[in-house]
Amino acid sequence: MKNVRDLEEFTSRKVTAASRPFFSNHPDSIESFIDLYLQFAVSGIRSEEVAKKIRLHLGRFRSFFVESYGHDRISACLKRDALAWQSCLSAQGLAPSTVNNHLASLSAFTSWVSIQCPGTFPAGDPAKGIGELGLAPLEPRVLAESQIRSLKNVCDRLERFHQLKGRRWQSNAPGRSTGRPWRDRAIVFVLLSSGLRREELVNLNLDQVNPNTPEELRSARRAKINRVRGKGKTERVVFLSADARGALADYLEKEWPLDASDSCEALFLSAVSLASRKSDGRLSPRSINLILEQIGRWHDGEIKDPERHISPLHPHALRHTFAFQLAAATGADAYELERRLGHRSQRYIQRYTNPPEDVAAGYVEEF
Repeated sequence: MKNVRDLEEFTSRKVTAASRPFFSNHPDSIESFIDLYLQFAVSGIRSEEVAKKIRLHLGRFRSFFVESYGHDRISACLKRDALAWQSCLSAQGLAPSTVNNHLASLSAFTSWVSIQCPGTFPAGDPAKGIGELGLAPLEPRVLAESQIRSLKNVCDRLERFHQLKGRRWQSNAPGRSTGRPWRDRAIVFVLLSSGLRREELVNLNLDQVNPNTPEELRSARRAKINRVRGKGKTERVVFLSADARGALADYLEKEWPLDASDSCEALFLSAVSLASRKSDGRLSPRSINLILEQIGRWHDGEIKDPERHISPLHPHALRHTFAFQLAAATGADAYELERRLGHRSQRYIQRYTNPPEDVAAGYVEEF
């Protein structure tokens, strides 16, 4: 078991290979060096989520290399292989940002190997000097006021959508046993009023909501969600609008008790009869996507004007919508945007303060 001194030695960029005989007989294997890198430079240092992505990215590179050459000798890895992998990822239809993230993981790995064990790459660091793919302009998808109104209208009638049989409504038809229309309505309204990320939403616990009883939520003039855990282990407070308070109160009163156990902590729960339900009952991030996609389809089925369609509806579209409205309400106050959105990068703050194309076009319509 490695101690702190060992960890500092292996992760330090100043330690020479001569002072570490550990590397002298290390196998000439990409997989072996990946394991070493994950053990000494990632695990316990990066967050579990980031470590998982790094492991995934490096595993994909190794698979690509083995498929190309039939072996995984790290000493045979050249810059042309890293470039070929970049092209392969692009050909698979991955977004430029996703491809860049993969190459960033590879570059960090090969840089660490080059420093910790000089000579591993006879032709030099294979990922050094590879440029990133160009990214599309930062254009957030923001729902217009008319779209927000019609989306809320659909959410207020979700019970009936769950009773739809064929092309006709049947008011006496039972809803799906795993359907939770009041929960889904609350999810949409909370996302619209708080700008939470998908993962932040599913990780919420009931005790983070203040107040958190149906009666108090309906009578309160203000409600908030405390200790929202965002990226980089940050925490923040978000507030709930009147619509969100009412929707959450309805859910906690009508559906939450059906799915909650005595020891339940999660705010948003899967139906207790669902076969794939987690042990703690908490919704999965993927389930949020599926819920919103279905609501988006129901919405568009009622709206004839294609310009007002919102499908595919994703959680980040609601986050962008909240952020753009908050920017407009606060005069693009960067500090307030940082506090409520959990962002530290000005690049992303600017993304939210820049209007989408249809709004920008309206500014000059009368010029």
